[in-house]
Amino acid sequence: MLPFIAGLAAGAVAVVAINNRKEIKEKVIEGATKVQEKASDVKNSVATKIEKLKTKEEKEVTEEVVANVE
Repeated sequence: MLPFIAGLAAGAVAVVAINNRKEIKEKVIEGATKVQEKASDVKNSVATKIEKLKTKEEKEVTEEVVANVE
């Protein structure tokens, strides 16, 4: 009895998905676009922070070298 109910539910989900495939496709594309934008924002943010850290480290190293030379 349980496999019959599970099969019936799976069939119903398949029918609903087929009937709404255009809407589902639009939602998936919209979601993928949002994820791509967020990933790009995160990438830019990380690159900016890395650049700031490199600059800060270079300043510290320069100051240390100047102090040792004097």
